[in-house]
Amino acid sequence: MSAMIEITERGASFAENGRRERAWHGLGQVVDEPMFVKDALKLCHADYNVGLQPVIALSDELRNAMENGTFINAAMLKELLVDNTMATMRLDSNKSLGIVSDKYGIVQNEDAFKFVDMFCSGKFADRDNTPVIETCGVLGKGERVFVTAKFPKSIVLDAKRDDLVDMYVVFTTSHDGTGSVRCMVTPVRVVCNNTLNWAMQNNIGRIAFRHSSKVMSRLDLLNAENAEFAYKALNVAETYSNSLAQSFEHLRNIKLAERDLDNIIAQVVLAPDAAKDFLENHDIFSDNIKTRGRNIFLGVKECLESGVGQEGQERGTAMWLMNGMTSYFQNEATERSEEIKFDSILDGNIYKKVQKTFDLCLAAA
Repeated sequence: MSAMIEITERGASFAENGRRERAWHGLGQVVDEPMFVKDALKLCHADYNVGLQPVIALSDELRNAMENGTFINAAMLKELLVDNTMATMRLDSNKSLGIVSDKYGIVQNEDAFKFVDMFCSGKFADRDNTPVIETCGVLGKGERVFVTAKFPKSIVLDAKRDDLVDMYVVFTTSHDGTGSVRCMVTPVRVVCNNTLNWAMQNNIGRIAFRHSSKVMSRLDLLNAENAEFAYKALNVAETYSNSLAQSFEHLRNIKLAERDLDNIIAQVVLAPDAAKDFLENHDIFSDNIKTRGRNIFLGVKECLESGVGQEGQERGTAMWLMNGMTSYFQNEATERSEEIKFDSILDGNIYKKVQKTFDLCLAAA
């Protein structure tokens, strides 16, 4: 995670409400309450704009002129413009973030923050006085931003244990042409700060927009049609929160023997042939299981015992397994890049693995 958050001379580009628990990476600014949009933008250093700039192909003649410091005629540049192609540029630093088509629609960071603020609070006329943002940050060189906001009501799983699950809106947009504008509703366990995307089955509560030339008009919640579309997802989340509490309670009541736990982990993290071998022989050190798969299996086992948030779980339950699995994939697992890991947690390979764990736990009940 530390390699994913942008680090500049201003510090780490991340801010959070740290009333209950700090993010595990410990970076960025901490405030003791939810943030206003205008404050959140500055605190996480997302207060910059992105623009579209023409792309020029470097000919041998132009390259030589640049290397030798000789005069470059503007007419030379005009001839080398690449048709239908633009570069996204961060305007405060003039850094190029990606190559896109000339029809690419930019969603400025401020607009992204305002959208999630309005989506969560519904405060059309007074949104500047509605502090709802919990976390926000800039990734890489500024090619992606994310912001989360919390719904007013928590889901009470167990009043005696003060066990709560908060519902959050997560909004992310990219500036490099690699991803869409995405908004999703997701539950976050307060005790461990793990995003439990596995509970979001069948893409419930998700909205995605392509970076088309009309993307900003789609994000305008003052438009009645857009608002109706967006708030359908909100209404689904409210209904879904009831079934979510039931799902968590069901997972707590599923008791898994050690062999069942190992079998589920193997089916999730090992390749099909390796998983089949493990289910037959129950030997993780079998010659038919590759080192990488074996290390992931053992890493998950370790997170079951000592991962983030495990101290609050009853050992041997499906909930214990689910929380240990999310702890491993979000805090311990590595990907080719932190950008890939971020996408994977939201709705990629990690999301699918944790969802598979959920399905296997239910099947074992």
